Amino acid sequence: MNERVGRWGQVRIYTGKFYRIFLHEKGWKFIAFAVIIAVLLSVVMGDKMFVEKEFTRTGMFAIVTAMIWVGVFNSIQNICREREIIKREHRTGLHISAYVAAHMIFQAALCAVQAVLMLVIFGFFMELPSEGVVTGSYYIDAFICFFLVLYASDMMGLAVSSVVKSTTTAMTVMPFLLIIQLIFSGSIFPLTGPAQKVSALTISKWGQRVLCIEANLNEIPSVALEQELEELKQFEGMDLLVDLLPDDLIRDMSSDMTYRKIYNYEPDLVTRRWLYLIGFAVAFGAFSILSLEFVDKDRR
Repeated sequence: MNERVGRWGQVRIYTGKFYRIFLHEKGWKFIAFAVIIAVLLSVVMGDKMFVEKEFTRTGMFAIVTAMIWVGVFNSIQNICREREIIKREHRTGLHISAYVAAHMIFQAALCAVQAVLMLVIFGFFMELPSEGVVTGSYYIDAFICFFLVLYASDMMGLAVSSVVKSTTTAMTVMPFLLIIQLIFSGSIFPLTGPAQKVSALTISKWGQRVLCIEANLNEIPSVALEQELEELKQFEGMDLLVDLLPDDLIRDMSSDMTYRKIYNYEPDLVTRRWLYLIGFAVAFGAFSILSLEFVDKDRR
């Protein structure tokens, strides 16, 4: 790398380089992977999404988990596979911040394409809501949610790639990243104590919550509650009592009040969770820069 090329010039050069590598190494497989995952999820979830509360909550968690997998897979080998090249070019004038910024720009474009395709596929197989909490359009809001989950996960993969020394190690670490996202999401089982604090640092937690808010989860009927009320009607005299229950009361009974507060259909809650996801992406990008600043000290 010529030392006379400025930082922004290097960003442009490396962004172009990553685009050529993407074409040469059949980068379309990353897009195909996202499409296949979206089709599989759509076939499984199909007609129950946005209709049954319990199924919708679980389905949103499945979507977020899949997007985290896709995002990490996008980038987890990107830096470690050319570590020797980075070391050589760093000694001849490469700005590490420019190199990572180029990765961040290119990966943002890739995640945007994946988000659009996944949303289109979900819209084809499912009947999506029409209204969004923030912009008024569900498709725009959902695109932002999808993109931010994918991009934050992509940057997490990039951060890991900046630390490990080989693609083999990177792919070994990947399942552990996903397991942490699953366990500490708070969606599989309730978390308390220190686990709750760790949960606040997971992409899965905030991604699942923001998608549930966009789905207006609090207003979706609970099939489990309806079944319990139907069973209650079998007892003598209870059928009339159940029929007299106000709809608002039944809706409040269908979910824990803590969860109702978490999933309130409010723009502030959505934008706050968007900011959390942006914060994750920025933090992982900054970590990648700091990690690679010491690349010259590699002993291998």
